[in-house]
Parts: sequence; structure tokens; C-alpha cells
Amino acid sequence: MRKRNHFQYIRNIAGSIGLALLVAACAEEHQAGPVMMTPQAVVQEVERKNITVEAELPGRTEASVIAEVRPQVGGIILSVNFTEGSFVNEGDQLYQIDPATYKASLLQAEATLERAKANQNAARLKADRLNALKKSKAVSQQDVDDANAALMQANAEVLGAEAQVTNAKINLDYTQMEAPISGQIGRTNFTQGALVSPGQVNEMAVIQVLNPMKVNITYSSAEYAAVRKKIMNGVYTPTKVENLETGEWEDGHLVRIYLEDGSLYDEVGYIKFSDLTVDPTTGSIFLQAQFENDGSLLPGMFVRTVVQQGIEEGALVVSQKAVTQGPGGVSTVVVIDQENIAHIRPVEISRSYEQDWVIANGLKEGERVVVKGLQSVQSAIQRSGGQPVKVEIIPDDNTIQ
Repeated sequence: MRKRNHFQYIRNIAGSIGLALLVAACAEEHQAGPVMMTPQAVVQEVERKNITVEAELPGRTEASVIAEVRPQVGGIILSVNFTEGSFVNEGDQLYQIDPATYKASLLQAEATLERAKANQNAARLKADRLNALKKSKAVSQQDVDDANAALMQANAEVLGAEAQVTNAKINLDYTQMEAPISGQIGRTNFTQGALVSPGQVNEMAVIQVLNPMKVNITYSSAEYAAVRKKIMNGVYTPTKVENLETGEWEDGHLVRIYLEDGSLYDEVGYIKFSDLTVDPTTGSIFLQAQFENDGSLLPGMFVRTVVQQGIEEGALVVSQKAVTQGPGGVSTVVVIDQENIAHIRPVEISRSYEQDWVIANGLKEGERVVVKGLQSVQSAIQRSGGQPVKVEIIPDDNTIQ
């Protein structure tokens, strides 16, 4: 009986020790924390691309040709011979000014011319007669000289009278006011019965050529100079554009425009002209683009222009999904080395291009950066105290964000 109680005692002690060891092991496992899972990520190689460098600038449309219709002679308007807002051809009659006084002036000038011609004829006959008598010395040399001088004066009077006739005809023609160019004519500022005069402040109407259409653009002179320098140094390559006037292809800058409703205009234009003077008040330079007009562009519209500055060959680009914008404007990426170890690295961004960032510093061609699973990799690095961590690289199957 006593022997059996001894065995029971030993067994109870062994059970207590085992239970204590089990509790201690559980406590140790609890203190060690859960096992860290290896984060998964999708990577993309840093590559070089030939990219189009663009600048977004404000612009305003303007007719390619503008002609103000102004009177060359004064008088009462007898008729307005066009429909406001219509297309007129060069030479079409627009207004008729009362021609009565100008017809009278022409008749008077023609009469003066006839009188001058009659005097010229008489002077010629007299000069011829005296010059013939000069040989026989029947007349004095003074009489001959006077006759020749009178003929020259008569010739001059004829020329003056002819000029007066020409001027009178021009003034009479000016009473029929014609379109100086072909284009779209606006509203008339003067109606039938109005009195007009040369040199008046207001134009009678305006004719505009709407196709092609010009777009006036203001551009920072500093940026313009930087772009010109990069083109001259070969950093940017200019593109070939078609001259709408000559049809020839030449180096230039393509331009796209967004209309006031935000829609992209279908036609692509090009920079036709850049001013040589910087505006001292704004520090900007004037550019002018030219577009084919499909009818949706009107003069005076505000547009947003995208000017192609050139092609940058071999620019380092990385997906925008790979870049994290930190506090203070610091941009970082997670680079995966050959052992699939993740490292956080700061980068310097030059500009955006489509869905990518153009990298100025911080990356090399062929390096791998995380584009999906970025948050889990960053969290793993944070849990490790900022130390690099192992990453499992997986294919992009859209199962990871």
C-alpha cells in the first residue's frame, strides 16, 4: 500500500513539471511574436524611351487675316450690299456711297483737261511756226524762246489736268466700296443713310479669314531660352511639321489645343512664328500657332495649348505607380536587387510623361522597382526597423494591388 502511494507521488510530480515546461514554451512563443510573412510584389524594369517633351500654355484664337473696311471718300451711304455674317469674295461691292458730287468733279476735271489740250495744241502750232521762221531771221530769238516756253507750260498743264481726271475717277470708284479680301464679314456699323468720312474712328465692317486660324500663345522667356539651348545642344530633337501654306515639311513644334469645354480639338497645328522681343512687364515671349479650322474655331476663343518642345531620346522612365511622394516633396521608390532584397531609394523626378515619371537622378536602366504590392513591402521594411527585407517576386496577375 505504501509502495503504490510512492509511485503515484512521482507521477504527479512528473506531470507538474511537464505542464510547467509546456506553459513556459507557450509563453516564450508568445513573447517572440508571430512569424513575419515574406511580402509579395510585382516589379518593372527601369527603361529608356524617346519621349515627347511638352509644355501646357494659355492661348487665344485669332483670324489669320483681318481687314477693316473704311471709307476712302465721304458721303451718304445709299445701300448696304451684303448679308451680315456671310462669306464675301474679294471685289464684291459692300456699300454704295452717293456718287453725285464725285461724278461732277470728274466732269469738271475732264473739261479742264480738254481746255489744257486746246491750249497745248495752240502753243505747239505757234512754236512750230516761229521755229520755221527762225531760219530766215524773220522773227527774233526772244519770240522763238517765248513760244517754246509757252509750249512746255501747255504740256505741263495737260499732265496736271490728266492727273486731276485720274484722281476724280479714283474718288468716284471709291464710292463703290468693295471687299479688299475674301472672308467672313461681320456686322455693319453703318446703315443706309449714314454719313461717313475718310479718317473716321470706327470701321464700317470687318472681314476675317477664319481658315487657317491663328492661336496666340504666351511663353516664359526663361523656359523658351532653356528649350532653345537644349535643341541647339542636341538634347531635344525637333520634329518635322507640314507648313500649311507651302505644303513643305520643316523642323518645327507641333501644337494641340483644348477648347473651352475641355475637349481636344481634332486638328494638330504648328508654331508658325515666335517673336524676337521679350515683354519686359511679364517676362514672356509671344508665339503664334496655325491650325486648319473645321468650323469650330472662332476668333477670340480662350484655349489651352500643349506645345511640343522636342523629342528627348533615351530618357529614363518609370511607372508612376512605383513612386511614393513623401513629406517635404521627397520621392522614393523600392528597388529590388538581384537577391530579391528590397531597398528604399530616393529619386529626383524631372517631369511626367503619359503614365510614367521621367527620372533625373537615383535610378539606372535595367534596375527593378516595385509597381504592385508597394504598401506591403514598405510595411515590412518599417517592421524590420528600416532594414532591407526579402521579397517574393510574382507575375502580374491582377491579384495584388
